[in-house]
Amino acid sequence: MKTAWERTYPLITPDKATVHKMLKPFFKDQRILQIQVLSGGLNNSNLRITTDANESYVLRIYSKENNSSMEIEREILTILKDKVPVPNPLYSDSSCTNLDYPYVLLSWIQGYQLSELLNEGNQNLISNAAKEAGSLLAKVHSVTFPSSGFFNENLHIQDHVKLDANHLLMYIKDSIIKGRAATRLSPDLAKRIYQFAKKHAHLIDCLNTQNSLVHGDFNPLNILAETSTRSISITGLLDWEYAFSGTPLMDIGNMLRYEDVRHTQFLASFILSYQNNRGILPEKWLQKAKLLDLIALCSLLDKKECGEIRMRDIIRLILNMMQDWESYNSIQNRLS
Repeated sequence: MKTAWERTYPLITPDKATVHKMLKPFFKDQRILQIQVLSGGLNNSNLRITTDANESYVLRIYSKENNSSMEIEREILTILKDKVPVPNPLYSDSSCTNLDYPYVLLSWIQGYQLSELLNEGNQNLISNAAKEAGSLLAKVHSVTFPSSGFFNENLHIQDHVKLDANHLLMYIKDSIIKGRAATRLSPDLAKRIYQFAKKHAHLIDCLNTQNSLVHGDFNPLNILAETSTRSISITGLLDWEYAFSGTPLMDIGNMLRYEDVRHTQFLASFILSYQNNRGILPEKWLQKAKLLDLIALCSLLDKKECGEIRMRDIIRLILNMMQDWESYNSIQNRLS
C-alpha cells in the first residue's frame, strides 16, 4: 500500500506559538499543550492538537497549490455530517495571514486506520471490515449532484466531465505518451499500456450513473475504525480533497487497487454489502473500475513529484491489472 510513497509536498509543521495565533479565534483562552504530526496523507499536513482542556483536534494544513481544496473539503464535510461518519469542520482560514497556507480545524475522531486492522490477518475481521466499508461507500454514493465534474468552493460543478472511451484514451495518452510519465516508462511499456487501454476503452461508454459523490481516494488508509470482541465499526472517513461528482466505479477501483481479486475474502464481502445497501453496479463493473483506476494510476505517474518508490509501485499495479484482466469475468460471475 502507498504508505511508503514519498510525499508530494513537504510536511508543514508550524511551532506552538504560530498554531496558537492561527487558532486563537476558536480556542480563545485555551492553551495548546501538544502538537503531534499524524501519519497518512502525501499532499497536506495533519497535526493533532491537544489543549489544556484535555481535548484533541486535527489541524489540517493545505499545500499552496491546493488553495480551493480546503473550501471544497469543508463544504463536503458539512453536507455529510448526518449521513456518514466524518470529522466536523470547526474553524478555517484561507486568508494566508497567519500562515502561508489555508487550514481547517477538525474534530478528533477516535479509531485505527482500517489498513492496520486488515494487516492483522484475522479473516473474520477482514470480512466484517469489508462489509462495513461496502455499506459506507454506498451511503457516500447516494449523495448526487445535477451533473458530473469537479467542484468549485460552493460545490457547484465548474468543470463538467463525463467519461467515455475517448476521454479515457485522451487522459492516458496525455500522461504516458505526451506527459512526464513518458520519461518514467520504457517506450515499449508505454505503448503496451496504451494499446491495452485502446482495446478495452469501449467499456467506458456504458458507465450508467456519473453524478454521484465520489470520494476520490477511498482506501483503507483514509478509513478509521474501532473493534470490539466480534465486530468492527467505522468511525470516520477522512481526506476529501479529491472529491468530485462522477461514477461510483472510481471509488470501487481505488478500494480494490491493492487487492488480489483472484484470492481475496475482502472482495466478496465488500461488493455484496455495497449492493445490499443500494449501491448499483453495471455489467462488467470490475473491468470498468480497473480501467478507471488505470486513469488514476497514469495520472499519479505523471505528477511532477514522483519518487522512485511511488513510481515502481504504480508500474507494478498497472502490470498486475493487465495480467489479471482475463480473470475478471469469472470473478464477477462468482459474485452474481
